[in-house]
Amino acid sequence: MKDNKLWIFIHAPRTGGTSLITYIKQSVPKEEVIIPSNIRYGFESSDFDKKKARFILGHATYYGIHQEFPGKKPMYFTFLRDPAERIVSFYNEKFKNYPQSEIVPFEKWYKSQPKNELVRFYNLKLQGSESSHIKIPRILAFFLKFIRIGYKMSNFLQSSIRKIHPYSQTDKDLENAKRFLKKCHFVAIIENSKEDSKFLFKLMGIKGIKWERSSTYSKKIIEINKKIREMVYRDNPLDYKLYKYALELNNIIKKRHK
Repeated sequence: MKDNKLWIFIHAPRTGGTSLITYIKQSVPKEEVIIPSNIRYGFESSDFDKKKARFILGHATYYGIHQEFPGKKPMYFTFLRDPAERIVSFYNEKFKNYPQSEIVPFEKWYKSQPKNELVRFYNLKLQGSESSHIKIPRILAFFLKFIRIGYKMSNFLQSSIRKIHPYSQTDKDLENAKRFLKKCHFVAIIENSKEDSKFLFKLMGIKGIKWERSSTYSKKIIEINKKIREMVYRDNPLDYKLYKYALELNNIIKKRHK
């Protein structure tokens, strides 16, 4: 008889979560996996048995979602990544299919990116938000879907939205992000993915999986270097502190289980 543990993945962008979700979905019965869409409008499928659920995966999870599944023991887990590695990965993914002439130089693109985004992400998840994206009016979203806007216009829209909904984070947000990580049953590190995924799958009772990054991540427009790494650490001090905290927590958790 299976236990009543409910494994809930808090999926931060560009941390290998898509590969992880694919592995889990291929390794367990489909009735054990639930992927929320927008929680306010229900789950991806309304045809599921909450009693059979063992995994809740996807970007729309949040702290507190376990309350939808009474009688289950919540086991939150997440993956973190070095802030500089994550930023470069995000850039490579964004422009990988662009013609060379349309690829925006990294430095120019980087200036328009939100800072300390992971602290913001985990702070919102702790507060019960199913999304970490800025909400825009539906009519604007509908319009933007059918037009291709240039980089300058896109940058202008992002800047305008941030004036209304600023991205700036505080030490209090960092403490909240740390509070969330401390509530997790396991905090994995993507740079340690082979070891940590093996450890995680063992906790879950999933056997026979060897972690391999998807081939879709192989194309690189730029490689990370010392200059980029130092710049990202300097501009995202709260994310860097959160990552260092996650490294410590990762070691503590693994030693505890050993």
